[in-house]
Amino acid sequence: MRDMILRDTEGILWNVITSFGYDEENDFCDRDRYFLLDKKEAAIIEKGDSLSCSQAVAVCAEAAFACGLEKFEIKLSDKNVYEKLILFGFENILKQDGDIKNGFVLSSDDTVFASGAFEEKRTIARIDVEKLSSLRSETEGAPKAVSKTLVFAESEALGVAYEVCYTLRVNGCIVELYCENGDINAATDYADKNGHSALIRCQKDGTVEIKDFLKNEIIKTTLSEFLGYYDDDDCDCGCDHDHEHDHDCDCGHHHN
Repeated sequence: MRDMILRDTEGILWNVITSFGYDEENDFCDRDRYFLLDKKEAAIIEKGDSLSCSQAVAVCAEAAFACGLEKFEIKLSDKNVYEKLILFGFENILKQDGDIKNGFVLSSDDTVFASGAFEEKRTIARIDVEKLSSLRSETEGAPKAVSKTLVFAESEALGVAYEVCYTLRVNGCIVELYCENGDINAATDYADKNGHSALIRCQKDGTVEIKDFLKNEIIKTTLSEFLGYYDDDDCDCGCDHDHEHDHDCDCGHHHN
């Protein structure tokens, strides 16, 4: 059982990391970033800017979510990275800790399963596969499949895309924000090539188009309806608010 969970953890990590565009076969493998998996450690090397730092942390967090961890936290002290991770939808597990200098730590109880360093020109993030597997064996039984969603922003629609990413992530989805260029056809090819189960196209007027690759169908809706679907159907925060009205909950959701 332990070996099966270890192998499945490796597969989940691969799905999560490639969902962020870290692919060992792409042109970046020997320059800006790469992925290395050897049954002991998943290692990511990124650029040194705050967005790249926050993305490296987000990969580690998404890996933990995908592996079924429900109780863990991210400790870091960098304010810029902290604020960007809020946009990823991780505020409920974030903690600013002055003792964590120029880096981050992910831990569950007393077990540190991921950590990293923010250097001037690069970010290094590492996930301990064996520790993550041991945490999985304590929290779940049979391994589960991981599906990925690609979110694409049209011109001037990045704010809409952030809202969509946030909502999906706090509801346990693995999400990648497509940032390569403004070509929806290129984004569609990218999603198909990298095994995403859905592509969400966001437009500046609040229109959201969802292409479900598994069902081979396209659904058009609005941002408000999209957010409302998750707020009404999936939020289990236990508050006494009527979710049809605009408010903030203790759960971290903004109900709209």
